[in-house]
Amino acid sequence: MNDLMAKLLKLKTPGKIGVLIVVVAVFTFGFNSMFLGDVEDGIAAAIGQRDALREERASYERRKAEYMTYRNELNQLQEQQRELLRALPKEQEIPSFVGSIQEQAELSGLEMLNLAIDEEIPEQLYIKIPVKMEVRGSYHAVTRFFKNIAQLRRIVNVENLSLTPERKPNDAEDAPVKLVAKFIAATFRYNDNKPQTGG
Repeated sequence: MNDLMAKLLKLKTPGKIGVLIVVVAVFTFGFNSMFLGDVEDGIAAAIGQRDALREERASYERRKAEYMTYRNELNQLQEQQRELLRALPKEQEIPSFVGSIQEQAELSGLEMLNLAIDEEIPEQLYIKIPVKMEVRGSYHAVTRFFKNIAQLRRIVNVENLSLTPERKPNDAEDAPVKLVAKFIAATFRYNDNKPQTGG
C-alpha cells in the first residue's frame, strides 16, 4: 500500500488528476450500482403500484356507478310494482273496497239502496269482482260519485248502468227529480293462480 502511495506521489500533476478521476469514477459507479439502482427500482415499482391502484380505483368507481344505476332502476321498478298492486292488489280486500265505495256515495250526497257482492270471475291475469249497487240521488250527485270512484287508486269499472227517474206521488211539480242508478262496480285483483302452460 505504501509502495502504491509512493508511486502516486511521484506522478506528475496530470497523472495524479487522471488517477483521481479514475478513483472517483469507480466510486461513483459502485455507488450508483449499489444504491441508486435499488432506489430507481423502488421508484419504478412504486409508480407501477400507483398506476395499478389508480386503475383499480377507476374500475371501482365504474362498478359503483353501475350499481347505483341498477339500484335506482330497482327502486323505480319496486315503486311501480307498489303502484300497480294498489290498483290491482293480490288479495281480495273487498271490505276496504266496499267501505271506500260507500264513503264516496255519502260524500257525493247519494243514498245507498242496495249493495251485493257477486261471485268472482277469473280471467287470465286478474280476477274480476263485481259489486251490484243501487243508489238514489240527483243527477249531479250521481255524476260526482262516478267522478270520485274514478279517482280511487284501485281500478273500478262501472258496468250495466241504468238511470231511472223516481218521483214520489206527494212531490211538488217543481221539486228536483231524483234518479235511481243501478250498476255494477267491478274491481279486480291480481290472479296468483294463473293456469300453467305445459312444457
